[in-house]
Amino acid sequence: MVAWITVRRPQFTILSGVPAVFHSSPGVTRRFCSHCGTGLTYESERHPHTIDVTSASLDDPEAYPPTADVLLEDKLSWQATSPHTEKFAGFSSG
Repeated sequence: MVAWITVRRPQFTILSGVPAVFHSSPGVTRRFCSHCGTGLTYESERHPHTIDVTSASLDDPEAYPPTADVLLEDKLSWQATSPHTEKFAGFSSG
């Protein structure tokens, strides 16, 4: 399970350090902290104008509360969802 926000690539800047890069599958790039291994971003050639950023890696993750629960078709039985979020079996349309 991971919480992320999706932003337009020109609106996203890493302010400090240089993350390590891992090409996890064709057309997909993941960036992570080379010191501790924390996942930072997910980039896909299928969505060239956006980047997914793990919200827990931000300076103020509380500023980005969840608005949707996605991929619920793969949810584990013990995984809680919020009564305040939109629900999607797969990826959200937005």
